Order: sequence, then C-alpha cells, then structure tokens
Amino acid sequence: MTANRSIKIIVLIVGCLIIFAPIYWYYALRPQQCLSTQSISSNDVILTSCGTEDLGEVISKVRTAIVYITGKKTINREQPSDPIMFTPPIAATGDKMGSGMIIDKDGYILTNFHVIAETSNLKVKLFGEADKIYPCTVIETLPEKDLAVIKINTGFLLPEIKPGNSDMIELAEEVLAIGCPFSLEQSVTHGIISDVKRTVTIEGRNYIDLIQTDAVINSGNSGGALVNMDGEVIGINVAIYAPTRVYCGVGFAIPINHAKLLMMKIKYLKGES
Repeated sequence: MTANRSIKIIVLIVGCLIIFAPIYWYYALRPQQCLSTQSISSNDVILTSCGTEDLGEVISKVRTAIVYITGKKTINREQPSDPIMFTPPIAATGDKMGSGMIIDKDGYILTNFHVIAETSNLKVKLFGEADKIYPCTVIETLPEKDLAVIKINTGFLLPEIKPGNSDMIELAEEVLAIGCPFSLEQSVTHGIISDVKRTVTIEGRNYIDLIQTDAVINSGNSGGALVNMDGEVIGINVAIYAPTRVYCGVGFAIPINHAKLLMMKIKYLKGES
C-alpha cells in the first residue's frame, strides 16, 4: 500500500513538472530573452531617429560646403516697413553679411539674391580658413525667386553640397540649419519641419511654397542650408518671423527644387551635361 502511494506521489510530481516546466520557462526565462531583443530594437530606433553621432555625421557631410559672405552696402535703405517678417542679411556694423553653399567644386556658390543685391566688395570665407578671404563674382541672379550664384577662384577643388528633393519632405521631419548668423561662421541648429507650403509676402516680395521650420535662423543665415537627416540640402534659409527682429521660433527656407534649374544652368555654362 505504501509502495503504491509512493508511486502515485512520484507520478504526480513528474506530471506537475511536465505541465508546469514549460509555463515556468515561458514566463520566467523568456522575458529575459525578450528584454535583450527589445534593447537591440530600442538602439535601432535611436539610430534611425538620429542620435548624437548621427547628427555629427550629417553635419560633416554639409558643413564644409557652407560659406560666409560679406560685402558693403551701396544703398542705404530704411528698415523694412514690416519688421515682423523680414530677410535678415544686415550686420550690426551696417555691412551686409550672409551665407552660401558650394554647388560646384570649381567655386560656384548658391545664395539668396538679397544677400548680394545692392552690395559691393563681395567676399567669401571658406570653412576652416580663418585668415583667407576670396573676392567673388556674381554669375547669375534670379531676383523673382531670391536666388543668385556667385563664384570664387581658389586654385583647388571645393566640397559640394548634395541637393535633396524638397518635394518629398514631410511635417515634423528633423532638419539642421547651417549658416553664419551674427558672423558666427558655419553655425548649426536643429529643429523640425513645421510646414511645407507657406506663401508669404516679405518686404514687398512674394515667396511661394516656403518651408517653415523651428530650427534657429537669424541675421546672417540667409543663403545657408536647410539639411535633412541624409545630409541632403532641401532648402535655402531665407527669412524669419520676428517682432523683435530676433528669432522667435518661425523661420523659412526656399525649397531646393526651386533652385535646381539655376543649378543646371551653371552646369550648362561650364559645358557639363
């Protein structure tokens, strides 16, 4: 009788093990494996949303192709009648300043027309060359789109920007603004796309389908680059909405696609296909 009872107890224990061991494994051990998998997935999400190292990679692709432009005003004009919405190329000294981006290795630079308009003694400073200034020549202007191309001669090949497709940008997409605000050369700010088709009137000029961003833009950023997380230029920084004439969260850029015909014309003038 005792032997039969012992056998029954052993059978019961073995049966419990058979039944509950898989359950124990699933709920006690599997979560640890899942946690490890989730950690890998989490890291992947951080990378795709652009962590610190990735921002550095994006900046390194574009920053060396951004230039600082200065010049002397040839006409003294009054301040804009609407100081809330304005293009900001004027320095505190009364000289004009702005930014530009190298679109061709032979020294062709895209910028805003208002940066170089009514300006003499135009000069360009390259990234990493603190003591070297290059005189430049105006090659093409497109005043109705507030675009211009200037050229410098350096004797060596220059880094070029990589144009993106501004028709493909989306709301809340991360962007970088790179330019030379307040003469602080090749400064970088970070933000998102706030809108993709803003049409505004600035200082009497109509701007169609501007990109709106909260990436910081200030005086001197005009002509600089608005860059996506692939290191592609999707816009040319052009204006800010600022009751105090200082950035307050709303900036605008001309879509790079608006400049592509002008860029193609430069290639044609050079004899390139």
